[in-house]
Amino acid sequence: MLNEIASKLASESLLSLYPVIVKNINISFEMNLWSRFFTYAIVSMFFINPSFIQSNLISFDGILLSVLTMAHVYTSYKGFLLLESGISYTLFYLYPIMILLLSGEPVQPIMILSIIGVYLLYSEDKNINKNKDPKGIIMILLAAFTEALIYFTVRRLKTTNNWNHIFLSYFPGSLLLTGFLFLFKQIGDFNNLALLSVGLNGFIGLVGYLLRFFAISRLEPNVYAPLSYFGVIMAYVYGILINGEHITITKVIGSLCIIIPNLFIR
Repeated sequence: MLNEIASKLASESLLSLYPVIVKNINISFEMNLWSRFFTYAIVSMFFINPSFIQSNLISFDGILLSVLTMAHVYTSYKGFLLLESGISYTLFYLYPIMILLLSGEPVQPIMILSIIGVYLLYSEDKNINKNKDPKGIIMILLAAFTEALIYFTVRRLKTTNNWNHIFLSYFPGSLLLTGFLFLFKQIGDFNNLALLSVGLNGFIGLVGYLLRFFAISRLEPNVYAPLSYFGVIMAYVYGILINGEHITITKVIGSLCIIIPNLFIR
C-alpha cells in the first residue's frame, strides 16, 4: 500500500502547482488556457480507443463534458489569478460536498462549517479586501461546481480507459482556442514562456493524472479521500515558497472548516 499512498501524495503535489503556474508564467490568459488544452489533447491522443471517441465525441454527454471542462478551466484559472494559491485550492475542495448534495444527500449540520470556512477565507484574502471584489471567490466556487458536474458526466461515459475522458474533455476546447489564437493573431506570441507552459502542463498533467489514476484504482475511498487534502497543504507551501504568501490563523481555521466536513461526510 505504501506505493499507492506515495503515488497519491505525489499526484496531489504536482497538481496543486497549478495556481502557482498560472500566476507566474507571464503569457496571455488565452495562451495559458490553450497550452493546457492543447497539451492534454495531444498527449491523450496516443492512448485513446478510437471507436469509443468516434461514438461519443458528438454525443450529448461528450459535448457536455467538453463544455463543462472549458468552463471549469476558465473559472479555475481566473480564480487562481485573483486569489492566493492556498486559499484558491482550499475553496476548490468544496466540490466533494457539492457532489454529495447533487447526489441527493441531505444537508447535514457539519456542512455549515464549510460556509464558515468560505467566509473566513474571503475576509482574509488581501486582494479581495483591497479591491472589494469577490470575483475570485465566485470563480473558484464555479470551478468547484463544474468539477462536481464533470464527475457525474464522466461516470455516464462508461470506459475503463480514462485517457478517453481526457481527450473528450480537452480536444474540442483545444480546437476552439487554437482558432481563437489564430483569429486574433496571438499565435505569434508563442515564445519560450509559452513553450514552458506547454511543457509544465505536459509534465504535471501526464504524470500527475497517471499517478492519480494509479491510486484511484488501488486505494479504498476511506484512504484515498483524506489523502486528497495533501494538495491543499502543498498549495499553501508553494504559495509561501514561490509567491511569498503568508499563513495566518484565520487561513488555517478557514481551511480546516472546509476540509473537515469533506472528511466526515461519506
